[in-house]
Amino acid sequence: MLALPATPPLVHVVSAPDIAATAPAPVAPGTSASPTGSGAYSNTFTGDWFGLRTGLADHGISFNGYGVNDNSWNLRGGKSTHNFVSRARLTLGMNLDTDKLFGWAGGILVSSVRFHFGPNGNDIQLGSLQGFSYIDDNPPTTQLYELYFKQTLLGDKLTLQAGRMDANNIFDIPVDATDFINPSAPDAPLTLQNAPPSQAPGLAAFVTAIPGTTLILGAFFNGRAHPTVLEAALNTLATVDEPNGTSLNIELDHNYQRAGSLPGTAGIGAYWRTGQLPTLNGGTQSGTGGGWAFIDQTLWQTAKADHRVAVWGNFTGNDPRVSEIDYSIQAGLLGAGIIPDRPEDKIAVGLDWAHTSSHAQLPKPYEMATECFYEYYLGQGVTVQPDAQYFTNTGGGRYPAALIAMVRVSVNF
Repeated sequence: MLALPATPPLVHVVSAPDIAATAPAPVAPGTSASPTGSGAYSNTFTGDWFGLRTGLADHGISFNGYGVNDNSWNLRGGKSTHNFVSRARLTLGMNLDTDKLFGWAGGILVSSVRFHFGPNGNDIQLGSLQGFSYIDDNPPTTQLYELYFKQTLLGDKLTLQAGRMDANNIFDIPVDATDFINPSAPDAPLTLQNAPPSQAPGLAAFVTAIPGTTLILGAFFNGRAHPTVLEAALNTLATVDEPNGTSLNIELDHNYQRAGSLPGTAGIGAYWRTGQLPTLNGGTQSGTGGGWAFIDQTLWQTAKADHRVAVWGNFTGNDPRVSEIDYSIQAGLLGAGIIPDRPEDKIAVGLDWAHTSSHAQLPKPYEMATECFYEYYLGQGVTVQPDAQYFTNTGGGRYPAALIAMVRVSVNF
């Protein structure tokens, strides 16, 4: 997805691409998140509300929601062995289609609020530089998650977005990484930009002048030192001593077909973060930058595209003076619908390798996490996902090698 951005020396971002929170099914960057039709809500937990939901959507008002509950056990190593932690995140959204409401073609107002419950599992159990659950946060939090207007122009060749957005839902998105729980898989670049929270006021543009190739531009203002009146009214996020600054992002994506029928996506991007930023040696510097590149390739699929095997990889690089992780590599292999009689299930294995900056003066030069999971679809928008992650050089060598067992329950409302 995107690369995001520390207060010294915070290097991982715990927000993730809640693509499913804005539509009943995952959507690609720049596509509409306003489903319509009688079957649009057949795979959601609350269904069609006796036809009311479809009726509202047909008139331009669509509702969506996505809940995640992570339960983790530290089986060995890390900060605290044998601890159990449970936390949850709920995102509720409403989209307004201006064409259906007012006859304003190509416009959508996207809005959502987010609630977080429970402690930060990584802080208690592991102490990893990367984290191990992308919903980990410092609770309790209630926040306006996103509020932006999206306008499509020039026959879908140009899409503009303005408002409060999560850059993780825009940049650096290998789609087949989004089912992984470790935050380095779906959030790698933003993990580097050292500017939580990832949701920030900004502008974004998607330009598709050449079919299959999209240029994405974004500018986001980061800073909670002086929250707006709206944020103060709706958010319980504590004010932090975070430097104000603007994150400028650019990415070029290309969609292609390998062997004539196997889809793939490759992307390359970069960012520059303005402001006076804290360095790892206790000083400050003006601005910082970095970049990323990813590929997501289908290796095999049946006539039904949901039954497939795909591989993805991601590389991120960051300024070693301000981030404990100066560069990292993520990769994964995912099989969807490959288990007989289980067409909605997924199975996967992934690797997250993070090199530590010499300026951080950590005991080990890297931290590595391996992850495997099975995602079991129960029906009606509910999945249960057993997951295991093994960490080497936990926290850059601060803690022993660790084994985390998890069960995630996800509900698409």
